Amino acid sequence: MSQKRKGIVVLLVGGLLLWWFISRIDTAAVGQHLREVKLWPLVLASVLINLTLVFRSLRWQILLGPVVAVPFRPLLAATSVGFGSIFVIGRVGEIIRPAVLSLQERLRPSLTVASIFVERLFDTTAIVLLFSLNLVFFSLPAETPARIAQVAAMRTLGAVLTLGVFLGIGVLLLLRWRSVWVRTLLLERLYPLAPRLMRPVINFVHHLTDSLGVLTNLRALTLTTISTGLVWGTGMVASWLISFAFDVPLSLQELIFLLGFGMVGSVVPTPGGSAGAFHAAAAAGLEFLGLEANLAASMAIVYHLIAFGPPFLMALYFLIRDDLSLRQLREALASEQSSEPPAHPSSVQGGPPQ
Repeated sequence: MSQKRKGIVVLLVGGLLLWWFISRIDTAAVGQHLREVKLWPLVLASVLINLTLVFRSLRWQILLGPVVAVPFRPLLAATSVGFGSIFVIGRVGEIIRPAVLSLQERLRPSLTVASIFVERLFDTTAIVLLFSLNLVFFSLPAETPARIAQVAAMRTLGAVLTLGVFLGIGVLLLLRWRSVWVRTLLLERLYPLAPRLMRPVINFVHHLTDSLGVLTNLRALTLTTISTGLVWGTGMVASWLISFAFDVPLSLQELIFLLGFGMVGSVVPTPGGSAGAFHAAAAAGLEFLGLEANLAASMAIVYHLIAFGPPFLMALYFLIRDDLSLRQLREALASEQSSEPPAHPSSVQGGPPQ
């Protein structure tokens, strides 16, 4: 499918979900809920959302540490611009984050993208494990037979996702331990067939296997796990503040449950920070917890604005301060295809680190 058709499909899906979200609500009731919301918890939640960018930047610094030492400020700038761009162009904006860092610090995009891939591994593992373990003890306010069956189905899905995460970690560990063999295969067998196409692939695999060293380094693994906990713990406190602002403070179990629904919605790469998909998923999760539809819709709207709005403002600050442009970002990404692949890995020590 061409990029143009994919874009049309994404916009169509987002539009349908947004229509479904709007068609089910009473705009007058939603407006009343929004007028009655407490403001100070929302301001504090906005501060905490931007604090997660700080924790993400610290984690990124740890992940890049085995390969290159990067100062904190450019990491925070790149993280802010990357997450802020999601508010405008959707999930595809995340590729801007490694591109900005590559541009500012003169790093290969393959290195920064590989580190983001490992970061996503930690985020996915954290969310799936939290969601799955939470479902084991999860109970609904009104447990009808239909709701019980739905929770059972979600528990099965959670178990499958958990198994998939651990299988993925196993594959990545194997890639780390067999990195010399994989790099040699790519350089000797595939690179001669299509040098221009294989350059970014080989560079990415080279830097990915280096970044995966965090899985076999106890200190780096511990620090990365702690920073991941800070990212999602701070985010859940912000979510609780949003619910408190509407006088329906959610329990920890309910917050984790809602986190899973919100992540499903944010995966759909529609512009406006997964607009439509995020609102529909968050509202559906809140209704599943027993909230009235208009109250759930009001909370979903505010939840979306708090999740994506403050990072957008941070992004504007860094874009203006650092005078970044789309042209510069395109040039940084294009440079990957003209760069030479890493040296032959025969001299690189393989096997599991001691």
